[in-house]
Amino acid sequence: MPGLPSDSNPPQKAAVSLRQVAELVGVSRMTVSRAFQKDAPISEELRKKVLEAAHKLGYKPDRMVSELMTSFASRRSISYQETFAAIWSPERWAEIGTGEGYHYDLYHGLIEGAKLHGRSIDHIVMTQEMTPRVIDRMLTARNIQGVILTPPSAADAEPPELKWDHLSAATIGYSYQKPNFHRTQPGHYNMMVRVLETLNERQYERPCLLIHSDMDKRTNRGYRAAFLAWGHDPARIWQSQSHCIPELSEWLNRVKPDVIIGDWELWHDLLPNEDQKTDFVALSVRSIESRVAGIYQDAASIAKCSVDLLVRARLQHERGEPREPLLMLTSGTWVEGTTLKSTREKKSESTQSTV
Repeated sequence: MPGLPSDSNPPQKAAVSLRQVAELVGVSRMTVSRAFQKDAPISEELRKKVLEAAHKLGYKPDRMVSELMTSFASRRSISYQETFAAIWSPERWAEIGTGEGYHYDLYHGLIEGAKLHGRSIDHIVMTQEMTPRVIDRMLTARNIQGVILTPPSAADAEPPELKWDHLSAATIGYSYQKPNFHRTQPGHYNMMVRVLETLNERQYERPCLLIHSDMDKRTNRGYRAAFLAWGHDPARIWQSQSHCIPELSEWLNRVKPDVIIGDWELWHDLLPNEDQKTDFVALSVRSIESRVAGIYQDAASIAKCSVDLLVRARLQHERGEPREPLLMLTSGTWVEGTTLKSTREKKSESTQSTV
């Protein structure tokens, strides 16, 4: 018919992407992908939540892409190439023995990351007998030329004085500042911004920040900087050298926050009973299924990134302190938890207060 374009078929509705489902649920795209795999390591509760969101959006996994990814995953792993060393403080190494926690996840992330690149990891603990001289001899004897420094037990700790000019190295976290090697760590500033944006969306107006002095140093003041950049009063920051502070309840009573931001999930458990009724969000929660709302930093992912940086340094034959050290930041995953009101609940509460 005249007046119609040559292609008169109605436009096709754009397909829903994996990213859209991930954003709706508040998880990573990898988690969404795993939810569609029967044997994938994911809780049934989270799997159900992802599948319900996918159904709501009308998302269907691409069968061809799934088969292609399965084909890639089934191929033989990269053959062994070399061994790296991960250096631990005795205190952090002891925490790995508990079978859970941040450093336990770092440990397994290093192993998985090394395996992905065809490497293996030797773990060295800096005991009194394991002096820098002994470690140097050990590395030479095992022909290890790549080293990863894991986070120390204290933010002001010094790294071992090894013969760094003969080694490629990467660091996890900000504690070891010198030598300035390639580094991977959580994006602390951006994580705080994400929390503040969420609180703003849910109409919180009087947040306060609880932060341990050691963590303040480890984050390079990132949490504090973002909190202040959003215009919040420095007087609304409680900094302490201990998590057990009797005066904290009195301070909270003076500040009167409508939500408490803690640098770690543990703060919520340590709050007196009356203060636990105040809404709470943590900048680091223990697991993706935590009851506390906040950011899951995924230590295993951080550890894998450190292996990526070390492999890059080895491929480029970098030794010692690099001329342009790389900084790789991870974003973490939002965990809804039960300690923070939803946007709908907060709006409803606000409406009732104005009636």
